Amino acid sequence: MKVDATPPRIIIHKDTELTGVEQMLRDSIEAKIYPFTHYDPQLDNRADRGEVKTLAYVAVKGLLYFAAHDHNAIQLVEKAEAWSTGLDTVQTIKMYEIIFFLSIKYPAIRKSLRMLYKYQYYLTSREKSTNPEWGAFIKEMETLYQFQL
Repeated sequence: MKVDATPPRIIIHKDTELTGVEQMLRDSIEAKIYPFTHYDPQLDNRADRGEVKTLAYVAVKGLLYFAAHDHNAIQLVEKAEAWSTGLDTVQTIKMYEIIFFLSIKYPAIRKSLRMLYKYQYYLTSREKSTNPEWGAFIKEMETLYQFQL
């Protein structure tokens, strides 16, 4: 229903919509990306395949942003120049940035966003030792983005 709405409320990008030139570009970017992942195109294994193929597609289509929680996918974009991944034009939006933005924009759902933050970043002992609790997270993000509630 969202695809068929006017205007569409969601767009689904498909490899089959790539032109021949775009497919070649995507393949060359995939070849630059996969050595930094667990994906092996010869085996076509599942590990990191989605990240490799999606990031290559995003770069070829000139899409500006890639929303991610996966550390390796974020590193592929943030270290694009140093690693020569071909992802130099792509920017990441991290899940915690989305959570913070939504908590500011829609205070009524802040409790749900707090639970999502805890699930994504503050669930395990390791996460609790490296990530701030919700209140500290909000304060740090307000400082980082120079925003006050």
